[in-house]
Amino acid sequence: MRLIPWEEITVPKCNGGLGLVDARVLNRAMLFKMLWRLAAKEDDQALWVRVLSAKYLSRSTLWLAKTPSRCSKLWRALLECRNDMQPHLKWFIGDGNRCSLIGDPWHPFWLRFEHQTAQARNLTIAQVIHPLTGQWNTSLLISALGFHAALYLVCAYPQPPLSHSATDRLIFTSATSGAFSFKAACRLLTTHASMTAPSASSWKAIWHSPGILPRIRLFLWKLLHDAVPVRATFARRIRLPAPPCEICGLHQDDAIHALFFCPIAQQCWLTSSLGLRTCAMPRGISDLFSFLVEQLDQRDFMRFANHLWAFWKARCKQVYEGKQINGRQVNILANSYTFLADLAGSPLRKLGGQQDCNLGRPIPTEGNICKMDGSFSDHNDSGWAYTLYLGCQLLQYGVFSGPASSPLHAEVNAMLASLKSASTAGWSEANFLSDCQILVKVINGLSDPNTVDWRVYAELLDILAYFKRNDGFSCFYVPREQLQHEHLLANYARIHNISTVQNSFPSFPPV
Repeated sequence: MRLIPWEEITVPKCNGGLGLVDARVLNRAMLFKMLWRLAAKEDDQALWVRVLSAKYLSRSTLWLAKTPSRCSKLWRALLECRNDMQPHLKWFIGDGNRCSLIGDPWHPFWLRFEHQTAQARNLTIAQVIHPLTGQWNTSLLISALGFHAALYLVCAYPQPPLSHSATDRLIFTSATSGAFSFKAACRLLTTHASMTAPSASSWKAIWHSPGILPRIRLFLWKLLHDAVPVRATFARRIRLPAPPCEICGLHQDDAIHALFFCPIAQQCWLTSSLGLRTCAMPRGISDLFSFLVEQLDQRDFMRFANHLWAFWKARCKQVYEGKQINGRQVNILANSYTFLADLAGSPLRKLGGQQDCNLGRPIPTEGNICKMDGSFSDHNDSGWAYTLYLGCQLLQYGVFSGPASSPLHAEVNAMLASLKSASTAGWSEANFLSDCQILVKVINGLSDPNTVDWRVYAELLDILAYFKRNDGFSCFYVPREQLQHEHLLANYARIHNISTVQNSFPSFPPV
């Protein structure tokens, strides 16, 4: 008997489900993964890529190919998913050697050129740019696209979109890193149901409270869905009146009565280590759990879950085996679960420290020092600030405000502003201090910029270019406590929408 519908099981855990993925969503996400490998042009040596490309893409590109009348089911399914995936892809143009000029969707009007010849579709962006001047090769554009199409492209992009020495990169916008993620694809294709009756804090307590066994978590999840296998649950499914409680015979045998308000249950809860008086608690499952989550800390909630499971096992033994419920034995079993949880302990989370980011170097306190920080709000507005010091003497500070996509974007803007100011001041050696570990790890070569947020990928390449040109520049991670002035200035710039640079200022402005 299916006590919980499949539509609720596939909902994420934070919304009351089990986080399982529907098979149709899995199938479509796998097709997205194959489309990604075909479009990203990173796995050209794979046999299946060569076979599909030779058979179906010899005269076209993936995004412009028509569905043939006779083709394999796999290719037909890939082309059916193509239009759903294309809005979530974008090209980052680096050197222009991988992205097709008109065969890849790197600009919003790429479909205007779908009627061009196969020779034009095979041209890359770098092939139609003059290697010496860096401008469009207009004669080659006209011969490949025709006069009007070439004129349209040149008017839309007066300057070629080449921006960096890095290779062209296809970005999956639904994933933070920009690389294709199967989990992000499933999340993109899944339409979640609305929040169920219990609050989000109740679901969070079930799945994230430490020390609770998996089978007890699943039992709590069933209880919140009113799917605990008691007689009233089955009677409701087959549309019969609710039978009386099998223990006391006074009330109907539903889960909330059997586990909390039955006289034997009330006695066991009162003599438990928590000493709960269930007669004074809310009568509904959702309200009862919300009340307990608010009143109990994580350890007490673990003890509550263990005692609930121990009482349920004792009740099942009385119903099916005729063994009377013994409150003392229930407490012993519940305490044994808690003892085992304390014995195992929760794993400690390892945090990256200063030595991980700073390569074992001490934080400098003398010489040219630049400190920076960023501030970000949920409304996508941000502020950033930097200060230039010669030892302990303040030489310059700058505050800026503007839009940003994430807190990392605000930190990156602060780093770029400080690098520009240090270069303008003529510094050949400087130490840059930031409290953003991700940014410092990328600069020090401990993280790949391709794995960071794709929305700041271009800015990260600019920052790496600054440090590559200036050998005397070094970057260090410092805790937030050492950047209090910069933190206040960044918040001030964001709140008041201020952008200014002050030179030779003896002290900070009143913030």
